[in-house]
Amino acid sequence: MSRVVNAFYEAIRTGDSPVLDSLIADHFCLICPTRDHVLSGVYEGKQRFFEEVTPHVFGCANPDEITFCAEHQVIVDAGEIVVAMAQNNGLAHSGERYDQLYVHIFKIRDGQIQALIECFDTALANRALWGNSNNLEPDSPAALSNLALFKGA
Repeated sequence: MSRVVNAFYEAIRTGDSPVLDSLIADHFCLICPTRDHVLSGVYEGKQRFFEEVTPHVFGCANPDEITFCAEHQVIVDAGEIVVAMAQNNGLAHSGERYDQLYVHIFKIRDGQIQALIECFDTALANRALWGNSNNLEPDSPAALSNLALFKGA
């Protein structure tokens, strides 16, 4: 399933929305295992991901000054579960470098990403990317029990 993950990162890197859309399942869920940050908890549904989550992230950076997921490496490909790391390269609107590192755990089935656990440096994101942005209300708060959504995806 590394090919799906590689295609995901390439779509993020190049801004290829149609490809990204084709890779995300309708019942997709994003799990950010943090609390009290701009992105914390569980965000459910492909529509919510594209209409609320991605604009909240990409809207805080000028695409001419940053490349999201500029580099990535797959760490483990265990079939339906793929673990990877990625790194941004560039500046946020704040003028601060936003060379964020991510750890991503993907759940993939039928060629689509069903669920994604995203771990990142929240202090860097809050300082460089989001500043005074409002928190995006999750569908459910971060908790270990969120893994049931990932496992069931």
